Amino acid sequence: MNHIIKTPILLTTFMFCHYFMREFWGDSWSEILLGLDQQSYVLHTLAKYLFIYGPLVLVATFLFKEHPWYDVLGLNLRGAHYYFLAAVACCIPMTLGYAFLSIELDLSLSAIITGSVYAGVFEEIIFRAALFGVLFRYCGWGFIPAALISSVIFGLGHIYQGHDAISAVMALAVTAIAGTWFAWLYCECGYRIWFPMFMHIFMNAAYGIFGMSGGAVGDLEGNLFKATSIILSLVYVQMLVRKGKPREITLASLWRNKPKTCPNPNLQAIKQNSHLENHYV
Repeated sequence: MNHIIKTPILLTTFMFCHYFMREFWGDSWSEILLGLDQQSYVLHTLAKYLFIYGPLVLVATFLFKEHPWYDVLGLNLRGAHYYFLAAVACCIPMTLGYAFLSIELDLSLSAIITGSVYAGVFEEIIFRAALFGVLFRYCGWGFIPAALISSVIFGLGHIYQGHDAISAVMALAVTAIAGTWFAWLYCECGYRIWFPMFMHIFMNAAYGIFGMSGGAVGDLEGNLFKATSIILSLVYVQMLVRKGKPREITLASLWRNKPKTCPNPNLQAIKQNSHLENHYV
């Protein structure tokens, strides 16, 4: 089965999960899970993410089973701790800025788990790895069309944060741009989800803990501090490039990308690639 056939299967599965699997989530499940987690939504939200998007993950890994499942989902552990530290460093200025602007604190552990950890983990695996990543890496889509379809759908999931038509459109635009930025980070960090995932988690956590207003669009002062994290993430990627990491997003891959073939079984080549990665990660 070639990628021309796999692409519509993947997209159909995603659309089915994103728009229809919610209809199969019964109220009885919500009542049981909310009773178990005492209305904290920790178990409820986790189960709902797994129920709705589980089929997409299974289909993506099955369609491209010639590749390790953890590569398909961007979960190769190599360098994860470096990306964690880099995300912490990038988010410190924004967090300090939010602390300066804040007049309230929300240190609810359940809110941090459901609004930051779950959102960062599942949205990055689903939208960046299983959707964008598979289209870009394995199906021959260019960065722009692959990022556009995943980021717009990602943005549509945030229009509820707008209180009128204009703010809803702004929320869509801002989150779609954010989705494209996360997709770029995913590519430039060796097709591993860790850096964008940790950035997503820490930025959401800072936003929620310090009660920043404005929804996805934010306000001017908050956005200035948010911009520092974005700029620092760009600087970090540039540092990796200067250390020898090859650019993944180039003019040649903007509209079409050569599908990644089955990993080379030659052990020596694998060792050489690992040595190069260890040098720049």
